[in-house]
Amino acid sequence: MLITDLTIGGLRAYSPEPTQVELAPLTMVFGPNSAGKSSLLSVLPMLQQTIAQPEVLTMSGDLVEGGTFRMAVHKHDDTLPMTLGFGWRAPSGNRHSGYGEFHWDAQHRVARRTRMFVDDGHEQGFIEGPRPWGNQPARLIARKLAPEFYESLSRVYFLGPMRARAERTTMVGQRVDNYVGPSGEHMAELLYDREDLLAQVNEWCTRLGLGYQVRMLTPQSPDIVISAGDFAVTALEDIRHDPPVLVSSRAVGYGVGQLLPVIVQCLLSNGGMVIVEQPEVHLHPRLQAAVGDLFVDTVNSGRAQLLVETHSEHLVLRTLRRVREGRLRAEDLAILYVDLHEDGAAFIRRLPVNAQGELEDGWPGGFFDERLQEVLPGLGRDD
Repeated sequence: MLITDLTIGGLRAYSPEPTQVELAPLTMVFGPNSAGKSSLLSVLPMLQQTIAQPEVLTMSGDLVEGGTFRMAVHKHDDTLPMTLGFGWRAPSGNRHSGYGEFHWDAQHRVARRTRMFVDDGHEQGFIEGPRPWGNQPARLIARKLAPEFYESLSRVYFLGPMRARAERTTMVGQRVDNYVGPSGEHMAELLYDREDLLAQVNEWCTRLGLGYQVRMLTPQSPDIVISAGDFAVTALEDIRHDPPVLVSSRAVGYGVGQLLPVIVQCLLSNGGMVIVEQPEVHLHPRLQAAVGDLFVDTVNSGRAQLLVETHSEHLVLRTLRRVREGRLRAEDLAILYVDLHEDGAAFIRRLPVNAQGELEDGWPGGFFDERLQEVLPGLGRDD
């Protein structure tokens, strides 16, 4: 199931009036700092960690730390509602959607769902109150859509902006789902458990030109000092040397370790959605651009839908280049620009992409033009 849109309102910089934004198989989000990009990416993880008790919004959980309701609600006014939801395309091709409106319950000190909107593509309506029971049409729609709603959320894989280093020790025999975790903490278990996955990761390390291969070392490996115990260590092998040498992740550089969980999750997701904040962190511009090829391959193969927050013009430009070359369909790429109005409220603008890989309306003023100004001074800006 493809997640087709997100609904957000009342969360941090977003005004209480809900905003709906259309997504694509590959959606890239950029804009100034503190404009609302991370808030947009947190909609699905926040709903995901709310599943166990859906009538109460879990602001802080295993996936995202949203703070308290008062800290997160627009202008810190806990009398305002917060609205979160999404739409999806079912296997039948029909589009469905739903969102919840949450208010602060001062007596019980929780953000309680007070209203829910549901749309099955044919009928729609609002449900007042926290529980979708009864025989009114909207409640019947909600019960019909609930399995697809929860299944869509269960296939969302969020990776935060600070991932764990590549060098990790795992106990042999631990079983984990196909998810590296929000900080990549389960990557070692997955790589140890699946040799085919390890081979695919190393193939991408080669394609990206990282200069390293991932190795899983066990007590039987000659490079392990301790020779007893049921554990394995994720190590990196520098293949630029002859013969290759094992190195510590601390000797490799921060960016490579940050990228590995992203590669693993893109190979694992089996049709779900991968949400990544800043995949390019601490990477050289050439590698930042190459990550765009990983993302294009991921969506073209159907392994995953991607929602990516980035500050990298190199990454964005590589995806546009692949559209121009015919290797990515323009309709499979959405570029969202997030910024603030003068009153401090966030807005989201989708930048149309044509078949030539060009932004039809150009880049938003003042963004991604600093490098050009440095190279070609005197283009209308006084320094």
